[in-house]
Amino acid sequence: MAGGLTLPMAWRNLWRNTRRTWLTAGAIAFASGLVSFIMAIQAGTYGHFVEVATGMYAGNAQVSRRDFIDDGKLEQSIEEVTTLKRQIEAVGGVSVYPRLQGFSLVSVGERSYGGLLMGVEIAREATEFGIYDTLTQGALPVASDEVVIGETLARNLGATVGEEIVILGTAKEGGVAALALTVSGLFNTGQPDFDRTFLLTHLTTVQQGFEFGDEAHTLVLDYASKEDINRRTREIDALMPAGIVARSWEAIMPEVVEGIELDRIGGVFVFSVILILVTFSVVNTFLMIVYERTREFGMLLALGMRPWMIVRQVQLEAALIWVVGAGLGIGCMFVLTAILSQVGIPIGGVTEQMKIGIGVPDRIFPAFAASAFLIAPIVLLVGTQVAAFVAVVRVNWLQPVAALRSE
Repeated sequence: MAGGLTLPMAWRNLWRNTRRTWLTAGAIAFASGLVSFIMAIQAGTYGHFVEVATGMYAGNAQVSRRDFIDDGKLEQSIEEVTTLKRQIEAVGGVSVYPRLQGFSLVSVGERSYGGLLMGVEIAREATEFGIYDTLTQGALPVASDEVVIGETLARNLGATVGEEIVILGTAKEGGVAALALTVSGLFNTGQPDFDRTFLLTHLTTVQQGFEFGDEAHTLVLDYASKEDINRRTREIDALMPAGIVARSWEAIMPEVVEGIELDRIGGVFVFSVILILVTFSVVNTFLMIVYERTREFGMLLALGMRPWMIVRQVQLEAALIWVVGAGLGIGCMFVLTAILSQVGIPIGGVTEQMKIGIGVPDRIFPAFAASAFLIAPIVLLVGTQVAAFVAVVRVNWLQPVAALRSE
């Protein structure tokens, strides 16, 4: 042992019973590979839904006044928006889209419904946000007196493309804001909150109609790189004047975060069951190993070997069988993930409306994530070591003479 024979002896001992070793290593490979692959699918799916949620309308982050976040009042706008926009874009790798909103009464003839009029930079936003891809009729606004509205709102109003609608609201200083806009198009996102409420027109149109100057309620941020969104948002937040805050998508859409966490918790439960079952199979393997080698351990004890050295030997054998199993499982899943991350896993029955409205993909693309390929092998390493220790700890109370007489 002292001469460095521990590792060769441990490796040789593994293959005394080749079938049992391969069965145990196969169980470890199956568990580590399966859990890692499912976690890679989860990572890819979560990334897709976050991209859909932020890319539809909300953006990666938003800048607004703190009191507007709490109260949402019309007068709680950010002033000198152009200057602040340039300051943020100077950070690099971020595009800024100002938005101004006003709750209004929307009328066509004798029909009236409440709506949220949004003033946006349509030409710039149309290339970045998915809501503009859901246009079902007409076209995006070009003239300053044009607007696109949700299909549900249009149906409620009885409005069609080319028809004029009247918008009445409250101006910033308390006066009446009145706009007459022509419906240039209709959109259908599949999300009721958007389709029955939203009206999108030019930012300058809303600024003038509601008596705002160079102001906006929200600056939507879209990062060129989606890595470290929270860190970058904190950096931008540190640059903001007093009373103005930057929030990442996680703060803007906590329901998306909660949905991901709930799904992840469910996955952890299933993974735990799989890993525990495999650990019990490893316990059984090493109980058999210790039982079959009782006479061998008795002989080693009679020759003067310390019990802890035998324990160390068996623990090393457990580590080696883990290396074989986890190496096979993770290696196969790594190759499979690399292939499927490019071609995807097709999902049947997904309609175009499901893809656009609720973001259901027609293909799932697994994603490489460190946690996906580390958690399961590490848990199984701990499990195999505990299993081996539980099985071999009885050596501490083993009597050499009794062990040598065992069958």
